[in-house]
Amino acid sequence: MKKVSLEKYFVGLSKDSLIYGLGNAVLRILALITAPIFTRIFIPAEYGIISLVASVISFLSLFLIFGMDNAIFVSYYQYKKERKIVISSAFWFLFFWGLILVVPASFLSAKISLLIFKTTTYQVLFLITFWTAYLTLLINLAKVVFRLEFRAMTFTIISAINAVLATGLMIFFTVYLKKGLEGYFLGSLIGTFLTAGLALFLIRTNLKFRISRVRLWQMVIFGAAFVPASLSFFVFDLSDRFFLNHYRNLTELGLYSIGINIASILVFFSFAFGQAWSPQVMKMYFSARKIFHQFVPRFFIYYLIFFFLLAALITIFGPEILKVLTTPKFYSAATVIGPLSLAMVFAATNQVTSLGINLARQTKYFAFYTGLAALLNIILNFLLIPNFGMVGAGWATALSYLFLTAAYLIISQKFIYLELDWQKIIKLVLLSLAVIFLGPKLWLFGFWPNLVIKVLEFGFLLSLLYILGVIEKQEVGYLKKYIRRVVKIRR
Repeated sequence: MKKVSLEKYFVGLSKDSLIYGLGNAVLRILALITAPIFTRIFIPAEYGIISLVASVISFLSLFLIFGMDNAIFVSYYQYKKERKIVISSAFWFLFFWGLILVVPASFLSAKISLLIFKTTTYQVLFLITFWTAYLTLLINLAKVVFRLEFRAMTFTIISAINAVLATGLMIFFTVYLKKGLEGYFLGSLIGTFLTAGLALFLIRTNLKFRISRVRLWQMVIFGAAFVPASLSFFVFDLSDRFFLNHYRNLTELGLYSIGINIASILVFFSFAFGQAWSPQVMKMYFSARKIFHQFVPRFFIYYLIFFFLLAALITIFGPEILKVLTTPKFYSAATVIGPLSLAMVFAATNQVTSLGINLARQTKYFAFYTGLAALLNIILNFLLIPNFGMVGAGWATALSYLFLTAAYLIISQKFIYLELDWQKIIKLVLLSLAVIFLGPKLWLFGFWPNLVIKVLEFGFLLSLLYILGVIEKQEVGYLKKYIRRVVKIRR
């Protein structure tokens, strides 16, 4: 196969990723800034309550979206002359479908609180977050439209506005009005409501009072296959929390949640890449198949290098991050950052490893393999959490996501074969694991000696990757040129 220049595709993807990342960066920065505030207002047990409520809302949200975000992408590019009808049909379906789910859930909020916490005290929290989830559904649909139309900056602005409004109001209600947990969730609801109005206004030209029953039915069938898969993903987010709450306590659950927040720095980058990745790769597959087969394997290697290095960096300096952002009662969360960082890496790779399944419309495999991964996750939680607590929960999540991404890749290769460089992948994984889990054995001294050791450990990892050919000399040159192109302001 004749090689073609892929530079413009990498540059285009990176520029869009940077723009998408800006919106999410606002959210992450606000989370970092507010961490010292909220960790002084809430005790670890209250963080555990926030975590459990958020998990229940995640469960509701996967039914709210009904896989329509994925269905819209495929239909939008496949039926080019019916794009507005595709969007409008999806919008009206989700608008009424969301109400069908949220209204009954609101009436059951007291019973849900009793089921989860064995008390109706937190009924109001569930009521508030149910409607926040509904408004978020509408915002997310608008964001899908922005991505389809390559309006990355608009996407970013809406994300930033939502983050600033919600966070600002959360601080106002909890710090100034002293409303505690109720104020925390109420601020999010009001900020999301204001953002939803603006987001829908910006996509108003795509929203017609028309529905194509044929296209809607196709999207519903396609999207429905994602619901069981999403349900299994929900198990990853919820089962470990319930096992921790059952076998340990809300305090350890709160520490685990803080560990997730630190490891979720990886999710920031995964999110940015993912938002740019889907429209770019879909368009490439349907219009430039030869370029697709050259671009994706190279992108996957660079993707893995970036995320494994980032996981190593977060794990190595996790204790220092906790000392800057939290108080001493949260420092022990450092022990779970390593396995959770790996879990985030494996989860991030799903965007690439599931590509063949998605493009071939064989979504039944999502339901099957995520179901197996969810079962594995439950078994591992049952075996590991009673003895190892939150560290066991972190490992259960990491191993489950590793199984899932490997299964996705094996099946995807059967539909759309990609020539991957397995030698580089194996070297990268083994070296990264060695630094992440053997590195802490050397942190036996004071702050400054340990800091020097950590810098040397990360430098050692980079050097070995270069020496063993995972990162090649010509690629370092490409990277320098590439960065200059990405950050260059368009004239």
